[in-house]
Amino acid sequence: MSQPGAYETIHGSGESQPTKMRKRGEGRVWRRGTIWWIQYYAHGHQVRESSHTEKEHVANRLLAKRRAEIDADIFVGPTSQRLRYVQMRDALYADYRANHRRWLRVDKDGHHYVCGMSHLDEFFVGQRAPAITTTRIREFITNRQVEGASNGTINRELALLRRMFNLAIEDGTLRFAPHFPMLKEAAPRNGFLEHAEFQKLRAELPEYLRAIVTMGYYTGMRLGEILRICWGSVDFSRSEISLDSGTTKNDEPRTIPLIGELREMLKIEREKNPDSELVFTHGGERIGSFYKAWKSACERAGLEGLLFHDFRRTGVRNLVRAGIPERVAMAISGHKTRAVFDRYNIISGRDLKDAASKLESYLEKQKPKKTRAERRHIRDNSGTIARGRASGQKPVRVN
Repeated sequence: MSQPGAYETIHGSGESQPTKMRKRGEGRVWRRGTIWWIQYYAHGHQVRESSHTEKEHVANRLLAKRRAEIDADIFVGPTSQRLRYVQMRDALYADYRANHRRWLRVDKDGHHYVCGMSHLDEFFVGQRAPAITTTRIREFITNRQVEGASNGTINRELALLRRMFNLAIEDGTLRFAPHFPMLKEAAPRNGFLEHAEFQKLRAELPEYLRAIVTMGYYTGMRLGEILRICWGSVDFSRSEISLDSGTTKNDEPRTIPLIGELREMLKIEREKNPDSELVFTHGGERIGSFYKAWKSACERAGLEGLLFHDFRRTGVRNLVRAGIPERVAMAISGHKTRAVFDRYNIISGRDLKDAASKLESYLEKQKPKKTRAERRHIRDNSGTIARGRASGQKPVRVN
């Protein structure tokens, strides 16, 4: 083992420079050309770093600073210092491609993009990862609010940035991520349809959309999932639709039961399109956007502002109202977490009245039964007026 005060010869850039030996674990400094370098260990890994100086005492100070940062667990290595936002973004795209994330899209020029990424690019491109602090993130939030973005939209964008930092930590290029101050979002939308409203809307829609809205109303499926259903997934003998992992939003397979009316409508669709691969088509082609037809039908039905996604809330509520266990309802609707499921399980005024009626009936049953004499006493005191008792007249019943 080297003794304190001993010297060793370090080779670097073709030169040998004498440097004082340090105790094991203290690191070392040496000169490469005219520049002094430092070496130390951080979290079990050897790190070599240029001090960018020709003065040995400056290099020694830098080494002491790095050791203090390691001891205080605030060390950020040179690799992390060099890491840029663009590199983190590219790593996110690579992760999305490897895992076939559905929200990674391709534009008409063949370039990959994710909704919301452009706003992050405008604000953070050119910056290094250590410069993206919580303060800088708050500035991004303020900038987006000035532009009119909703809190929900901003939170989705921040989630992308947070994922970039988490991937960098997993890859070992970063040790820490900044705090992300997420915003309070608006209360969940409470739009849903009663059955009479659904029937009225369906009658106003073009024929090719009626089976689609029926599917949405009875199952609570997402529109994208509905439009991608193929006949190979429909099993009339078992009255169910099997959704493969690649066709659902959360990439998990699930089974959708077919009830009477919906099952019959799908049989009609099959007869109309015997050679089609997709269940729902228009003129033999895949159905895309039908915003204009939907908006016009809603206006005629007196349901302005209704969204197709409101069928999802309606479907979840109907499943719960029907007494289906919530775990089974979540499996049908495709909700992975209870928190999100509860956002869709909207309570209506009718639900509250039904609850009050059931509570009243329950409490009535808990009351002890009265004897015949007690019932007669209550009837006599509430339905008669004792009039002329002193004169011997009989009480007169008041109806």
